[in-house]
Amino acid sequence: MLKFRVIFLAIAVCFGALQASAEVRDVRVVGNGAPTRITIWTDTPQDPRAYMVEGASGRFVILPLHGAATEQSGNGMGGVPAWTVSGSELRFSLDRPLMVTRVLTLPPTGTATNHRVIIDLDTVSEARFASVARRDMRQLAKALTALNEAGQRREVAALRPGVGQKKYVIVVDAGHGGKDPGALAVTGKKEKDITLAAALQLKELLEADPRYEVRLTRETDTFIELEDRVTLARNWGANLFISLHADAAGRDSVSGASVYTISARGESRIDKEASKNDWEIPLEDGTAQSITGILKDLVKRETKTHSAEFAELLLPELQQAGPVLRDTHKNAGFYVLLAPDVPAVLLELGFLTNRDDANRLQSRSGRQKSMNAVKRGIDRFFIQQEKLLADRSG
Repeated sequence: MLKFRVIFLAIAVCFGALQASAEVRDVRVVGNGAPTRITIWTDTPQDPRAYMVEGASGRFVILPLHGAATEQSGNGMGGVPAWTVSGSELRFSLDRPLMVTRVLTLPPTGTATNHRVIIDLDTVSEARFASVARRDMRQLAKALTALNEAGQRREVAALRPGVGQKKYVIVVDAGHGGKDPGALAVTGKKEKDITLAAALQLKELLEADPRYEVRLTRETDTFIELEDRVTLARNWGANLFISLHADAAGRDSVSGASVYTISARGESRIDKEASKNDWEIPLEDGTAQSITGILKDLVKRETKTHSAEFAELLLPELQQAGPVLRDTHKNAGFYVLLAPDVPAVLLELGFLTNRDDANRLQSRSGRQKSMNAVKRGIDRFFIQQEKLLADRSG
């Protein structure tokens, strides 16, 4: 069986080991942002590719350099206010979304000794920039990996989650517990008891499949702090985190399951909570400081993508098990979704304020249908990821 890894490629430059070096002789930015031209003079030829990158620290255009260069910086104009050279990277900061429309590389002419790289930029919508940046960050990692295979770069595999493991680690979180009962069903049952019963049933299902290793954040009626639930998942090297809950509404007619993934507001809390709880995204020692932030942003973006992919694969399975809300895939900033590097969803199994949902969820057979659906969704998710991994490696 193909061993799936939710893997993020982190790239570092071997400064001391490289024979070649690249010196940036001059950089000029001309234009008002629509369009803008960047011209770079270097002492060695460079690849004709620039990459658009977006992260918490802003928007950038990055030109990887062949070899380590002397650190320097300068001012630009228009939509490119500044540029910096650090290690083997020339980075242009953007104050608005600008698309790379063309990159030219020109050899020395006449008595000139410098090579030139010309990067043309033009305005683009924020949505278009974000879309291209997601693609470019993957291609940047791939390009640097290819250079590594040529002996000019080395690849550093990000260490989580699941690298080197024979089984996929699924962490199932039974919501609430102990002093926190959660919602109260119209039948009198407490949410904390329903979620624990469901978690135990899901564990039993998954452990019958040799592909999975299952961990529960709680196995009894105990209270676990929210940050501890996330920390446990990260410490266990989770490939997937599923938090089980049951909802409540002001109207007893509202029924059906729903799935939550991280919202934009929730994303804004990730860095703060990661720092507070020491949820550090591990990168191999020696990773260039100049690209550490980019790599961590890439990990967080890929984690969000995988969470949404799992949610979308899970929904049609839930529809076979019982009613679902019309707006079934929701976004929220729930604390248990804040891990920077573990794909996570919060699953509301139904509404305890609805008698049919409450009866279904307090019966073992009703819960079993829902947990069978979750198991099928998990299977589909990892099969899809294995296929993507195989396509990329092929």
